[in-house]
This record gives sequence, C-alpha cells and structure tokens, in this order.
Amino acid sequence: MRPRRNVAAIATGVIAIAIVLVCSSGRVRAASTSALDSTPAVNSLLSPPNSDGNRIPVAIALRVINISDVDEVRQRFSMVGYLIADWKDPRLAFTPRAGWEKFRTYSTDQVWSPHFDFVNGVVPHLASDMTMRVYPDGTVRYSERSSAELSNIFHLRTFPFDRQTLEILIHPMVAEGRIVEFSTLGGEHSISAEPRVYSSLADWQVTGTAASVEQIPGIGDESVSQVSFTLSIARRSNFYLWKVFVPLLLMVVLSWTVFWIESSELNSQVDISATTILTVIAFAFAIQANLPKVPYLTFIDVFFLVCYLFVFFPAIEITVLHRASRSGHEIFARRVNRLSRIFVPVAFVAANVLIVACYFG
Repeated sequence: MRPRRNVAAIATGVIAIAIVLVCSSGRVRAASTSALDSTPAVNSLLSPPNSDGNRIPVAIALRVINISDVDEVRQRFSMVGYLIADWKDPRLAFTPRAGWEKFRTYSTDQVWSPHFDFVNGVVPHLASDMTMRVYPDGTVRYSERSSAELSNIFHLRTFPFDRQTLEILIHPMVAEGRIVEFSTLGGEHSISAEPRVYSSLADWQVTGTAASVEQIPGIGDESVSQVSFTLSIARRSNFYLWKVFVPLLLMVVLSWTVFWIESSELNSQVDISATTILTVIAFAFAIQANLPKVPYLTFIDVFFLVCYLFVFFPAIEITVLHRASRSGHEIFARRVNRLSRIFVPVAFVAANVLIVACYFG
C-alpha cells in the first residue's frame, strides 16, 4: 500500500508543478501582448503626402492686423498678422456624410503641415490659434496667428519726408526645402492690411502692398522658394513740419533783424544775435530724441546745418561792421549792411532750394 501512496503523491506533485508552469507562461504571454498593444502606432498622416518626387505646391497669403514699434535706429519693426496657406493632400479627401459637412477640422499634431520660416525674423516667430480645415477634394486650408519682430533696411536720407518698404520674407524650413514649393495665394494681392490697424502708428501711412516669389540658393545646388511680402509706408511729416521746420525758420528770420538796427545800437544787435544762436542750439538738443541716429546726413540734418550757418552769419556781420565803423569806414559799413538785407535771405532760399534738389531731385 505504501508504494502506491508514494506514486500517487509524486504524480500529484508533478501535476501541480505543470499547472504552475502553464499559468506562468500564460501570464508572460498576456504581459507581452499588452506591451505590444500599448506601443503607439505610427501615424502616416504626419508624413508629407506622396507627390511622385515633385515638390508639394503650397500657396500662402498674409493678413496684417497690426504693425508696431517701427524703429529706424535699430532697423527693426514688429508685425502681427494671420498667415494662411493652401495645399492638397489626397489622403484626406472624403465624402460628406451630410449636406452640412462642408469641411473637417484637424490639429497640427494629427496631419502633416509645412513649417514656415520668417527669414528676416530677429527671433523665431510665435504661432498661435493654428487651425486646419480639410475640404472633400483634399484641399487643406491652414491658418495661424503670427507675431514676429523683423529686421529691415531703412533708407532715411530724405527724413522726415521719407518713404519706406517693410519686407516680410518667408520660405520653408531647411529640412523641407526639397519637399515644399511656396507660391502666393492670390498673386500680388496675397497680402492685405486692415485699415484701422495702423492707428497706433501716428508717424506712418500705408500706401501700398505687394507680394512676389523668388528662388534663392539653398544648400548645395538646390534652390528654395521664398515669398516676399512688402508694405509701402510714408512718414507723416506734419509733426516735423510744424514743430521743427517752422520754428527754425522763425529763429533764422529773427536773427536777420540786426540788419535793420542802427550800428550805434551794438548792445541790441549782440543780444539778438547771441540769443538766437543759443536758442537754435538748445532747440537742436531738445528734439534730438526724435531724430534718427544714422551715420550719414539726412535732409533735416543738412537743414539744421544751413540754419546754423545763417544764424551765425549776422554775428560775424555785426563784428565786421562794428570794426569798420570804428576805423572810419562808415560808408562801407552801411553799404554792406544794406546788401546783407537782400543777400542773406536770397542766399538762404537758394541754399535750401539746392538741398531739396539734391535730396529729392
């Protein structure tokens, strides 16, 4: 009886061990299966659509809603606008489920979209409120709110009667240069601006917009398409006309009153001349903050120099005539004084006409 009991015990133990092994292998398989199931599937829609080796045409447009902080000294300006782009992705084409389904909406982490590089951006531009609408034929309409600080070349030679061109350059990211071909959405009218946008820019008035596409050299022998959006602006010069030019002209004319004062009134002549000179110098320092600091002479700089010259001239004339009178040449002194009354104003007008011809001719 004992041998039979031993055999039964051994058989029971073997069966128990087998059951444990089977359960353990089942758990391992279940764990490996759940691990495989938790691995995220690769979304093929995040890759660019197949274009048979050709570049994907992407048409872009820009709706400017604000321009601020036009800084001529730092050669920069800030822009806020809506960037709009259209391209076609056949993978996203669909049949509307009902008449109300005109389009479907996706996010940028669901389907592929090109990346936009603001070439003349001082720092990478900020994109927000990004939306993507897909229409039944696979056409994608992308829009984003873009904020950017951009560098720009300002030509201030004719300041404050100058006109400038603000340029916004956009091309694909370097990695997409061989994949995407940019063009304008609507031709030259692919850039627009809201009329009330520039109310904060009291110094400027928008005179026109334009857009163009060009091919620029890329890495190696390849080329990259670049869209250039331009805003033509003209400076509102009324501030400088009434606050700078007119006061300066009055000061210069005031300095000429010494020509109609008798030479015997030397103290009055000196007081008027010295006061006018000091006033012009103080005036120049007072408006210095409103003038661009550039390494060349602007129109207003040259006008200031001419005013300095014709304000100093009466002081020199007073000194010469006073010395001539004390030396017994009173007739000569009176003749020079009478000629100065005509010559100095005419020379001042002629000098300014010549300056205007040089800067605006």
